[in-house]
Amino acid sequence: MFLNRNLTKNYGFYGLVLRHNKQNMSKTKLTINNNGSVKIEGDFEIVDRNGNVYGLQGREVLSICRCGLSKNKPFCDGAHNGHFEHEAIAFDLPPKKV
Repeated sequence: MFLNRNLTKNYGFYGLVLRHNKQNMSKTKLTINNNGSVKIEGDFEIVDRNGNVYGLQGREVLSICRCGLSKNKPFCDGAHNGHFEHEAIAFDLPPKKV
């Protein structure tokens, strides 16, 4: 399976690429943290709008900025502390439009 989604925020574009095959069926998990970042765990790579890969140096867990305040975008640097509020509670999306 291959999934490529462009994610947009007011500070630009980045993409998350998840690659799965029959030999490597690892799972990627995104956790939306209360008042903070999106934590990514598993097998993934992050690319810019041109498809250039960010060098993650072997990391299998990292956090992506949601607040737009990080000086290290798209990665979280903790700048959201005290400046971003969102209670992360899962919900079902409406049915997919066909």
